[in-house]
Amino acid sequence: MCAICGGGWLKASDAKLVLEVLNGNQVAFSELYDRYARLVRVICHDDTGNWNQAEDLAQEVFLRTYDKLGNLQNPERFGPWLISITRNVCREYRRGRLRDRHVLVGLELPEMFENEIEDKKGRLADLNEAMAKLGERERLALHVYYLQNKDVEQAQKILGVSRSGLYRLLEKARKKVEKHMNKP
Repeated sequence: MCAICGGGWLKASDAKLVLEVLNGNQVAFSELYDRYARLVRVICHDDTGNWNQAEDLAQEVFLRTYDKLGNLQNPERFGPWLISITRNVCREYRRGRLRDRHVLVGLELPEMFENEIEDKKGRLADLNEAMAKLGERERLALHVYYLQNKDVEQAQKILGVSRSGLYRLLEKARKKVEKHMNKP
C-alpha cells in the first residue's frame, strides 16, 4: 500500500516518489527505502560476506542517496542509479577496510544437531560460493527477481535490460548455480 497514493492499493512509480521527496515529502523516501532496502543489503552482503557490515553499508547507501537525490537526472532510473551508488559504497569499503579479521567463538551445540547444522552450513557455503562465481549482473538478476520478488517489469527496469535480456540473465545464472551445486 502506498502512502503517497492516498492509502490506495496502487503503487506510486519510483519517479513520482523521487519528485515527492524533492518537494519535501519524507514519507516518499520511506516508500523508496521500503522498496529497495533488502536489495541494497543483499548486494552489500555479496560484497562483504558479513550481514552486520552489509547493514552498515546499506545505511550509508541510503544516506548518500538522500543527499544526492537532486542530482538524479532521470527519476525513472532511480533503481539502477541506487544500485550504482550501492556498488560505489561497497567499492569504497573494500578499498579502505581493515585487513585483520576477528574470529568469533561460538557456543557448543548438542552433538545430535551438529551433523544437521554442518550439512546446512555446507549447502549454504556451496550456494554462496556458486553465487560468488557469477558475474555481477547475473547475481543481481537473481537477487532482484527471486529474492526481492520483483516482477519482470520491475526487475528489467532495475537492471536496465529488456524483458528477453532479463530472461537470458536469469537462465544463465540459474544454470551456473545448478551446475556448481550438482558437482560431485
